[in-house]
Amino acid sequence: MGTVTFFGAKEIQSKLQMQSAESEIIRDIAGLPALSFDFNDDFVQQDCYMEDSEDHKSSNNDQDNVQLQWAIIDFQTPVYCPLNSLIIGSRLDTDIQANTCRLAFSGKLIEKFDPVHDMKRIRFYSRKERTGTICKLGDPFKRADDGKVVRYEVFGSDLFKKETNMTQFIGLHLETDVGDIGVIQSSFGTSGKFKMYFPSGTTAKNGDALYLRFKRYLNDPDKKIRQDSVLPSERVGARLEQDTKTNGKKTTKRVGTIVNTKGDSENSLYHSVIVEGLFTPQENIREVVGSKISVVGTDQVGAIDGPFGKAGKCKVTFTEGVSVDAIGRKVELIFIK
Repeated sequence: MGTVTFFGAKEIQSKLQMQSAESEIIRDIAGLPALSFDFNDDFVQQDCYMEDSEDHKSSNNDQDNVQLQWAIIDFQTPVYCPLNSLIIGSRLDTDIQANTCRLAFSGKLIEKFDPVHDMKRIRFYSRKERTGTICKLGDPFKRADDGKVVRYEVFGSDLFKKETNMTQFIGLHLETDVGDIGVIQSSFGTSGKFKMYFPSGTTAKNGDALYLRFKRYLNDPDKKIRQDSVLPSERVGARLEQDTKTNGKKTTKRVGTIVNTKGDSENSLYHSVIVEGLFTPQENIREVVGSKISVVGTDQVGAIDGPFGKAGKCKVTFTEGVSVDAIGRKVELIFIK
């Protein structure tokens, strides 16, 4: 008598598909593929024996018509069983009067296993998914390589609670419905919203879904969030500017973002902030020192002091000051041509 734990059906199927694409699969005398077990492999947590999939049922090869999977057999009493022995499992609890086959599975022994110590070595994991929503889009850019209008900066909501500590989620990847992958950069405000960056841009729109997909390992005491996704390469674009008419003159409105404060606060207000997105690294910001900018949606007005670093950022002074909540807010600069 023994207890059987099944796992690895998905991983074995993927491994065999890769092998068959490269060369013919080597099988033993029982028709089983020659596979070795590796404790460093990851395995989706499996609750039961997996029945044959539709892919297996439609196969023309009888040897491929069985859903292969790993099995841990924990015997109630010691049993002499040399490696490579053939194992046949029976359903001993089946009604002996029923007209059914009592054979449950068959296979071969390939690895010694101590359930007390080795069970913790197996990397079982379960897939998790959380869904959020795009609540705000950053400035539009025309991507250089294909001409599409994309956003590199996106703001999301409905993924975290108001009291959630965002520190543990910064750096995680989120995916859109069309497969664009971005990274969480920071919180946005105090209501659980967050700011994301898409290196290659995204065509997602306001109200579209954002997916946080990750893995949790069964034996991980820290319950860390782990992801397989990889951020795409950078795909640069040119900012699209909006042209309007003011008193018969053509004006160009530029939109940037407050990314940080500068200096000490006074009565919880900061008089200097750092803004990005208004200029490219090639533009000479010193030529527009003193130009006024306004915080979108408010009556707060500041003036450009000069460049900050070499990435197109600038330093802006607000005489009346702004609170730390201003980080992440949009600002506007208007040029009169």
